[in-house]
Amino acid sequence: MTSDPRPRSTAGRSGWTVSLVLVLLTWAALGGVLRNGFVNYDDDLYLTANPNLANGPSLAGLKWAFTTTRGGNWHPLTWISHQIDVRLFGLNPGAHHAVSLGLHSVNAVLLFALLRGLTGALWPSALVAALFAVHPLHVESVAWAAERKDVLSTLFALGAALAYVRGVRRPDSVAPKLATPLLFALALLAKPMPLTLPLLLLMLDWWPLGRWASTPGAARAAGPLVGSLPPARLWLEKAPLLVLTVASAIVTWVVQAGAGAMLAATGIPLPARAVNAVVAWAGYLRKALWPEDLAVFYPYPWDGHPPLVFVVSLALLSTLAAIGIRQSRQRPWILVGLLWYLVSLVPVIGIVQVGVQAMADRYTYLPLVGVFVAAAWGLGEIAGRGRLGPAFAAASLVAVGCLGVVTARQVATWRDGVTLFTRALEVTAGNRIAHNNLGTALLARGDARAALPHFEETVRLAPESAKGYLNLGRALSDLGRHEEALSWYADASARDGDDPAPYRLRGRSLERLGRPAEAIGAYRESLLLEPGNSRTLDALGVALARTGRAWEAVPLLEKAAALEPGNPSIREHLAVAKAQLAAGLAKRGGP
Repeated sequence: MTSDPRPRSTAGRSGWTVSLVLVLLTWAALGGVLRNGFVNYDDDLYLTANPNLANGPSLAGLKWAFTTTRGGNWHPLTWISHQIDVRLFGLNPGAHHAVSLGLHSVNAVLLFALLRGLTGALWPSALVAALFAVHPLHVESVAWAAERKDVLSTLFALGAALAYVRGVRRPDSVAPKLATPLLFALALLAKPMPLTLPLLLLMLDWWPLGRWASTPGAARAAGPLVGSLPPARLWLEKAPLLVLTVASAIVTWVVQAGAGAMLAATGIPLPARAVNAVVAWAGYLRKALWPEDLAVFYPYPWDGHPPLVFVVSLALLSTLAAIGIRQSRQRPWILVGLLWYLVSLVPVIGIVQVGVQAMADRYTYLPLVGVFVAAAWGLGEIAGRGRLGPAFAAASLVAVGCLGVVTARQVATWRDGVTLFTRALEVTAGNRIAHNNLGTALLARGDARAALPHFEETVRLAPESAKGYLNLGRALSDLGRHEEALSWYADASARDGDDPAPYRLRGRSLERLGRPAEAIGAYRESLLLEPGNSRTLDALGVALARTGRAWEAVPLLEKAAALEPGNPSIREHLAVAKAQLAAGLAKRGGP
């Protein structure tokens, strides 16, 4: 694919036109996110139950953003973006989604600018950007408020790539050489997913930049020529970026291991992880080609994948690799696209297992660019033969339109937690995360009866997990079956003795059963584990006041009120306890 031969002014107008179309296409396909709410899957951790966002990016807020490991991650720039949003919009979900969608549309334009700047090819670059903009696998990164980190880190990663290309084309310019590591560092501060960027830039050096001294002629002819260098020089050139990669990998490892998010190697044997990685690599390709049965969570196959699935997946990847290598001189974009896809997925492919998912749609956000490039340039070559150009252009438009329709439907599944996890259960089996979260969403709606069977299934699928037992107790308690709930709270505590919630909820059920002394003991146990929990302080204060111990209740309720000054219920409880204390003092002081 050669450079655009048209005059610069005409090419520039075409670029602006394509960019505008990309933005409109993105908002048309994903604009439904503006009608969605938050979901009960990390959105509470990141936003709705995160008091650290309330004051915006103040000095204290910035300090928290750079020091917290909340959620088992270290991504201060992502926290700062959420702080800004909360400062501007409060907890209006539509506004938060609009910001993420805006970032995604900018990413599509940046990707177009990067590819066109690299190759000069207008329509293949536009097709790649359009596929990136509307592909259903990318809905999760945009529609999930807690996944802001995806679109934000990719924004800076693409910016770093653009700065790198500018620096290569203008070797005497200092600004791009400074901007590249700076933007890469910002990308890593938003999410460590782009840590393979130095390797991706080395691929671009081979094609389309043609900077490798051994680059074949076909790769050199793909775009404007630049000076070639020995491979060792190209690696050395990436040294500052590689240092950032290593530093980010170490920080991520330490933080996630410390938070318990990283499964021990003994939890899943290395061969099993390798098999799942191969199946996932092939699975993402299948979903990229035919995006159906998408889910927010894909359960890990603890019993292993069927041997046939592994063999077919390995055969597919091996065949694609053989084609890429065989065609590397005549059609270098095939190998570069495949390597981009495979390499950029390495941090999340599961060799180092984090979490209990087998794969995740959000992981494809940046890696699928390689697949789109291989497809677009391959179709461009075919379309250039004979009179097939209009037919392939029409087919591309139809494909993008169909993907946009599927994407709009997928966006609707993110409307709320009930819709999201109901869909997950429709397309996956043995999904204990979906059962638990659907039950939680139903419980929040006040439908404990509908939630109960989902918590029972959670306990059946994951008998070692405390959450299922805890939530099963909550559902029973909401149904008035407090005596049964007590045993499930005990089971939850037995599996996670550091969680204060089972003791607090046990206290609530004991109060309902008319056993205030035992309830007070349960609340005290909960406070030993979490002294600053305002709900527990409030519950204990109320229980003490009801048993005539207002002198003990008032200090606890004052502390709860200080922690939640805007909570009218706590203020009311405090006023009642103070009145009770005053009445008791007056009675003792009387004749």
